[in-house]
Amino acid sequence: MKAVVIDTNVILAAKGMSEQAWPECVIACQERLDEIIEGTEKVVIDDKWIILREYMNYLEDDEPPTVERSGGYFLEWFIRNYENQEQCVQVHITPTADETSFEELPDAFQDFDSDDKKFIAVAVVYENVHQQKATLLQSVDSQWYGSREIFVENGLIVEFICEDNIQHLHKRREERQRSKTS
Repeated sequence: MKAVVIDTNVILAAKGMSEQAWPECVIACQERLDEIIEGTEKVVIDDKWIILREYMNYLEDDEPPTVERSGGYFLEWFIRNYENQEQCVQVHITPTADETSFEELPDAFQDFDSDDKKFIAVAVVYENVHQQKATLLQSVDSQWYGSREIFVENGLIVEFICEDNIQHLHKRREERQRSKTS
């Protein structure tokens, strides 16, 4: 069975909680999470539950899951299934002494946003332990899009669920950076 590591922004986009996500992106993220719920892939998280705790920060107790399956529905499903080995795999990652990174994180990603490092480390460990790649799911983080070559060079697979949306965001980010240096 295939495996995925889901960046929290995919769940937020599916819930309509990402200002950067276009309406088409919201739908694409909802559909992608539905595929996972239907059992086509296992979700990979860390055994310290760093990712799980981050996911849980976005649970809404006062809002029941909707029939059309939103990101909230995925969260409810995942909270019920994270210990089910048919649905989820937990791998061990080791925080660095200063807790800003993980020992398993390739050096090429040390400058990445600290909130994203756990997802990359989990994908690396999963491949090392299970001899199979886990696809990293990403929706609207333009840093990831701008680092496509680094992912490829390190043998990691990233699925950009919202390709047009993230390309647009990356282009805007590059333009802002160019204008700062001009």
